Amino acid sequence: MSAILALATACVLIIWGLFHKTKTSKAAKPVFVERYIHPGHTWMRTTEDGDVLVGIDDFAQSLIGTIEAIQLPGLLKRVEQGNIAWYVKHNHRVVPMVSPVSGRVIQKNEMVLRNPLLINASPYGDGWLLRIRPKKLSPQLNNLFIGKASQQWLDHAKAQLAQIFSRTPALMYQDGGVLVKNIADKVSEEEWKLLAKEFFLTEENGNAKGFYNKLPW
Repeated sequence: MSAILALATACVLIIWGLFHKTKTSKAAKPVFVERYIHPGHTWMRTTEDGDVLVGIDDFAQSLIGTIEAIQLPGLLKRVEQGNIAWYVKHNHRVVPMVSPVSGRVIQKNEMVLRNPLLINASPYGDGWLLRIRPKKLSPQLNNLFIGKASQQWLDHAKAQLAQIFSRTPALMYQDGGVLVKNIADKVSEEEWKLLAKEFFLTEENGNAKGFYNKLPW
């Protein structure tokens, strides 16, 4: 009788263990991270503690080309959504880029400062730039794209780029729809100004005035 009871107990424990393991496995599924895209081709995503990480989107890094240096704002510096917040350098091109959100800088990605190529290799991952403590984030989200809308907008940006260079086959897309690398090296100064105005929204931004002389490049 005791042997039967022991066997029944063992069966119950095995079944319970299998059920518990299955339940734990379901709970361990990765959490989907929502990423917002700004019209100036920068992005942001929220963190568990309510801060946001920001960076450059894949379209921007492809358009600029190999990023050799970056100038980030100082810690506790306040940045404003849609205003210039940092500069990246590719060869002789210095590219100002806007912040996707408003708030104070509480952390800079030191890995990117040491190795700017991370932006090209992983723009949405290790290539993030700043951690910002946002102010009144909710209304700012209305100015950003997310999900299907962000993909449609990026497709529209690619179509715009193709139209701009429709008479220059060498600057069109490579096979598979990948942007020609280092396009900044292949365009004139006037063409680059047009690209900056169209895609980075920085031509008329007053924050850039007088700042280039302070850059270490």
